[in-house]
Amino acid sequence: MKFNSQTKFLSENYSALHGLNAVPVGFALFLVSLWANVVQYPIKNFFLPIVLVLGFLLLSLVIDQYYKNTFGEVKPTSSGRRLYWIAQSIWGLLGLVAFWMDITLNLPISFIGLLFASMFLFDNPKVSLPLNRFSAVRLVGAICIIFVSITPMLFGKSWWDILGVRTTIIGVTMFIGVLIVLQGVMWHIFFVKSLPAEEAKDE
Repeated sequence: MKFNSQTKFLSENYSALHGLNAVPVGFALFLVSLWANVVQYPIKNFFLPIVLVLGFLLLSLVIDQYYKNTFGEVKPTSSGRRLYWIAQSIWGLLGLVAFWMDITLNLPISFIGLLFASMFLFDNPKVSLPLNRFSAVRLVGAICIIFVSITPMLFGKSWWDILGVRTTIIGVTMFIGVLIVLQGVMWHIFFVKSLPAEEAKDE
């Protein structure tokens, strides 16, 4: 029964479980946030973050090819692909709203952080019971992000200043970037170990 449940989970979320795909995203988020923390304002030159993003996009393509060549590809149905892009568009719009709220309302919480926590919980593969290794990592990550997002409310708005971080949104996105990288590496390890012995051996 456990094997059948694991096989069903892998087949339904095959591409999403390719953890290394998330690593460039996490690195890009962390490094661009770090740049925003140290750059002189007003910002006159965006060359470095643009180069970083383009470099990590190229790395993402390389990693995607690695997964396709090593583990094969499971193509989603047209309806599944449509639902995926609808969900990503909604998350994107919510991200813009959360970013606007963070930079204009100046509240002691980070809406960007709470949005990422929601994505950890509700984006595919969703966190659901009974927990498996993948969803357990996501649940712990979401709890950590929620805590970091409300630290100014718990410890005061000067909390990030003490750590040498300019704003809450920069501190939160740096933390989330690191968390995404760690989750990606762990998911890749879990993914390889969850495959049948012959496929894992080929890797």
